[in-house]
Amino acid sequence: RMEISLAKTTQIQSVISFFDHYLSRDNPAIYSDEFLCPLGIKAAILRKQIVVAIVDNQLVGAFRFYPKKTQGRISLYQFAISEKYRGQGLLKMMLQTVHESPITSLCPIDCNLNEYYRKSGWRLHEKTKGFYVWIF
Repeated sequence: RMEISLAKTTQIQSVISFFDHYLSRDNPAIYSDEFLCPLGIKAAILRKQIVVAIVDNQLVGAFRFYPKKTQGRISLYQFAISEKYRGQGLLKMMLQTVHESPITSLCPIDCNLNEYYRKSGWRLHEKTKGFYVWIF
């Protein structure tokens, strides 16, 4: 049974470890050191801006988001899905928990992660300053 919810303060260390395991500086989709900052992850959990997926007490997916109230949308900052759960639509299921507004995500133009967005139903919104802006 899978549980998808906002990350709890008791999960701060496990979320930091999860992102640390799946996100690295050599990944071209990681265009800001902010994605790798443990203090930023902790602060996002305290602001209730990280969603996690748990199966059998194991963290299998997580994403960090930021509501942009003035623009009426949500920015997806970073996400990671464990290998076993990739290709099954888990991120889409997780995004449903915050999907009262359009969700946007930036991806560097020359990054192969753009193919993921294309194949998984995101819509290309615009190209700006070296990034594609995708909308879900």
